[in-house]
Amino acid sequence: MRPVTRPPPQAAGLSLIQLLLALGLLAGLATLALPGFQDVLDRTRVDTMRMQLLTAFAAARSTAISRRHAVSVCASDDGRHCSLDWSAGWLIYRDRGRQDQPAAPDDVLHYQPGQRARGIRATATSGRPTLRYGANGRSLGSNLTIALCLRDERRGDVIVNNTGRARSLTYRGTEPCP
Repeated sequence: MRPVTRPPPQAAGLSLIQLLLALGLLAGLATLALPGFQDVLDRTRVDTMRMQLLTAFAAARSTAISRRHAVSVCASDDGRHCSLDWSAGWLIYRDRGRQDQPAAPDDVLHYQPGQRARGIRATATSGRPTLRYGANGRSLGSNLTIALCLRDERRGDVIVNNTGRARSLTYRGTEPCP
């Protein structure tokens, strides 16, 4: 009887040239996709800031009602003092005597750093640095609108009316920034 001969085994892999071509194609696709991905990240950061502001205003209002004293939210770049730039961050503090600053360090209830370094700008109507909530949860003063801008395009607004209710708007088109 004759022995059965098998064909020699085939190489089961990729050649070096095939690997280099695949890596080159992958690098080219990544180069095309990264600028679009950066825009998605920037829009997500603006949306995150919008939601954080809504949460801060709701928390300040709830705290004012539950503790039965005035609570304020103001723009702050250091977490201790109020400033004019909402992009730098904001703090929630117990407002004793309608001051524009926390009276003592223990009056600060919460500090949220902003996203100024990422090209996001947040400006309030008339440069309004402080939003005050009375013990009944109503906003003391006039309506407040904080415009959120990414570079020179308006991407959203956070609006607080006189009853203290906060809401937000998003812009997907090219709205000019104030």
